[in-house]
Amino acid sequence: MIGVGGSIGFTRPTDRFFDNGLGIAGNVEGYLTPRVSVRGQIGTAWWDIIALRNPGTIQPVYFLGNLVYNWEGGKWHPYATGGAGLYHFRFEDPVGVKGSDNNAGFNVGGGIEYFFTRYATITGEALYHKVGDVNTGLHLFADGSFWSFMVGAKRYF
Repeated sequence: MIGVGGSIGFTRPTDRFFDNGLGIAGNVEGYLTPRVSVRGQIGTAWWDIIALRNPGTIQPVYFLGNLVYNWEGGKWHPYATGGAGLYHFRFEDPVGVKGSDNNAGFNVGGGIEYFFTRYATITGEALYHKVGDVNTGLHLFADGSFWSFMVGAKRYF
């Protein structure tokens, strides 16, 4: 069985110089057993750089590979997930300086799926993304880590 889904929500960076922002993600999941799946996910967020002389914007784009374990609960299926991936940070400041930085990272979290039909669900998920420094060339931010809180939908095939 394969599941394809998308979600939207908000992200909360842990570095004090990044403001909260919108996040979106899409995923494809392949089931190894009725309880265990492998998930590929791509997502992004948009943050403002704040509290600096030269503010700007930063956009993390991430590519993740996760294992997911779910528990049967009738229409409700809670799950736990964890994995690793690549985090690509694009940034721009008001004077036009643009650039990017790449980091490896990992994530851990969980969520719940509600089956409103046999093959379609509404999802809710919280993930903690642990990422290292983000270097924009002008500033070295000590922590690119963030939380993502998303709601979405998934279709099974």
